[in-house]
Amino acid sequence: MTSTAEATVGKRDHRQEVTDLIVKMLEEGVAPWQKPWESSGVPMNPTTGREYRGGNAVHLMAMSLARGYDDPRWMTYKQAAESGWQVRKGEKGTHIEFWEAKTTAFEKSSGVDSPADGDHREETGRRRLIHRVYTVFNAKQIEGIPAYERPVRTEFEVVQSGERILANSGAKIAHDQRDSAFYDRRSDSIHLPLKEAFSDAPGYYGTALHELSHWTGHPSRLNRATLNDSYRFGDLNYAKEELRAELASVFIAAELGVPHDPANHAAYVGSWIKALKDDKHEIFKAAHDASAAADYVIRLERDISKAESLEVSDPGKDLVRDETEELETDRDAVPSIDTTVDSDVPVQAMRENSRFVSRFENGTGTVALHDKRSGADQHTPVASEVGHDGIDGMAQNSRMESPGSLAASFAAAKTVTTTSLGDSAKTFVAQTQSGTYRGEIIGETDLHVIQRLSGRSAVAHMKQLLERTPEVGTTATISYSNEKASIREWRERSRSHELTR
Repeated sequence: MTSTAEATVGKRDHRQEVTDLIVKMLEEGVAPWQKPWESSGVPMNPTTGREYRGGNAVHLMAMSLARGYDDPRWMTYKQAAESGWQVRKGEKGTHIEFWEAKTTAFEKSSGVDSPADGDHREETGRRRLIHRVYTVFNAKQIEGIPAYERPVRTEFEVVQSGERILANSGAKIAHDQRDSAFYDRRSDSIHLPLKEAFSDAPGYYGTALHELSHWTGHPSRLNRATLNDSYRFGDLNYAKEELRAELASVFIAAELGVPHDPANHAAYVGSWIKALKDDKHEIFKAAHDASAAADYVIRLERDISKAESLEVSDPGKDLVRDETEELETDRDAVPSIDTTVDSDVPVQAMRENSRFVSRFENGTGTVALHDKRSGADQHTPVASEVGHDGIDGMAQNSRMESPGSLAASFAAAKTVTTTSLGDSAKTFVAQTQSGTYRGEIIGETDLHVIQRLSGRSAVAHMKQLLERTPEVGTTATISYSNEKASIREWRERSRSHELTR
């Protein structure tokens, strides 16, 4: 038993061993990722608090099923020892792979998911990817570790999570089929039978998440080759795309506690076996793409859930009104404006949803936000909720407009949203410290660009933070880092392949 990385991989072909195990299980009629919420769950490391990703996740699922482990926790010998636990004598570990990105200046960036190819070292510009294999042990092989307490969710919470995932994705979903389900790339829409046609929740959400996983591969989103280069049922790319959608739906379901039954998609097993036998790297490529698809969907749900909790209307309006009056009284005093909220400004009641709890903090102009899942806390300025990014910033940046004009622009942005998406649609403000937003640009105002997030929500971006103003009608990805935004636009190609799944 060793806690060090095995740098030499020539003696054993890790990827071939993983592929052989998964092929053997599929040939025996067992999917390694079958019903993870009923068995060991998605593998995770209790010492880091992070879940394993990509091919490592699939491999550890397979090993859990093969060895009968019902505990999702895996760690190295050293990590167990440092936590005061002891791997039992004679226990056999399981190999996982780890990729580390290094630059020529030897700057480290750990936790890199495995690349698409199977090389152990690769030069990519100035980045070098170094491959290592580690040995990990399941909690069932370790003495002294506390018993695993599986999260318990009520049926109501499970259904609520499933509905939020589908709604917040912004995908067009029609329940207009009798006995079939598919994603139509031509119309970029998902088609399902009525919910009543399914025998249970796992059947419905398993199918819906599978089709939603196909939806993530559209050129305007992740632009996944296995989706966009497929032409007909039965070709190899079609089978590869089905494998990615199946894995992604399992990852999404397990992450959010939504039941999912992969048995409905067993028709592709024969094609999966062929694809894996032809290429030992295929399961790693598929799992890599599936993790990216799952991350995409979960991020959408998280970001909109966070935005809903941060939505603070009355305090922001009063704050803007008070500051506007002060500016009108003495415009020369802008550099020394006191941003403290007056004591008579009403405090917004606490807002809460299934993921976040927030409360406006009187006297600071911020919202205290608590993530119930991770336990993390943060303080977010809410002046931006009404188009106001803080008086301090306004005083230091000559491009900033007065709070009154920002409020008027944001009010106009709300009108753009309701005109485009309906009276019940909400408009949120982009979180400019970090965050990625994808969707169609549906309009602009004097100071904002409005982007569709889903069928019932949009986000308003401050033009002054954007490197350029994207065109209305285009689909764009707008990413923030420390209040600086980058934009990538996507336009429908004049000639594209059509595919109905």
